[in-house]
Amino acid sequence: MRNTNWLAIAAAVVAGMAIGFLWYGALFQNQWMAGNGISMNGDITLKDGVEQPMSSMPMIANTLAMVIYAIFMDWLIFKTNDTTWAKGATLGLILGLVMLVGVYVGNLFAMAPMSLSMVDGSYSLVLFTAMGAIIGGWRKK
Repeated sequence: MRNTNWLAIAAAVVAGMAIGFLWYGALFQNQWMAGNGISMNGDITLKDGVEQPMSSMPMIANTLAMVIYAIFMDWLIFKTNDTTWAKGATLGLILGLVMLVGVYVGNLFAMAPMSLSMVDGSYSLVLFTAMGAIIGGWRKK
């Protein structure tokens, strides 16, 4: 893609992974786990009381998703010419709001608790705002 700054893409991916680590770890781990019916018994992970094997697949899928999100954000910023950090962040915020609505509606159908929608939806807001700021502000000259 023309004018793609692959370092900015990589930085946005790393930032997205770091935000997820903080969001679903240090900040909202308990609310997210409770909303999904996940608990821990020592080193054993339980989902609705049933032991679940640990898998690397969620992290692999998440990494791939972050790369796709960052490349899409780069394309969107290029198409809209939002080539400052503030314009990129605003575009990311709008995309994050769209994702938040999708998460909320999906969780309504799944009868998931509102707290889960708040955690997952607000993560989308922060994630895409940060990615937009990084990619929008760090353009190739």
